[in-house]
Amino acid sequence: MGLSPARKGFAEASAAWPSHPPGACLADACALIVFHAFGAAGMSDAGRAAMQGGEVFVIAETVWEITRKAADGKLPPFAPFEDLGFPAFLRERGYKSLAVDWDIAARAATLPPHHRDPMDRMLIATSLATGLPIITNDAAFAAYGVTLVW
Repeated sequence: MGLSPARKGFAEASAAWPSHPPGACLADACALIVFHAFGAAGMSDAGRAAMQGGEVFVIAETVWEITRKAADGKLPPFAPFEDLGFPAFLRERGYKSLAVDWDIAARAATLPPHHRDPMDRMLIATSLATGLPIITNDAAFAAYGVTLVW
């Protein structure tokens, strides 16, 4: 007797995330802004290399955060908003989208309060679920045991 459709969906949702190639990372908003608007100023060689090579994933929440800051005038003008729009800019540069699923969203809500920013908590929960390191200069992420690159 097989699983009911509802139970089958639950089993699939709780399955492990697929493995990613060595060097794959998640980029936070700061990494994308610093790398593209400020020429990677302050990033280590490892941070620059991570942004330039391999697979760099960006979650939708990070895109929302950056486009919201740009709309509010909190970002300096730079290429993503001059010609293409931010999603097209990311696609053209080879960034990959990574969806935040329900389990990740629920985990983000229950993380200890080391970091209060909801966008960053989604990124941290995504890293915990996938094992992907995060390219960020936010030292508060380390309290969650995620791997950081900067």
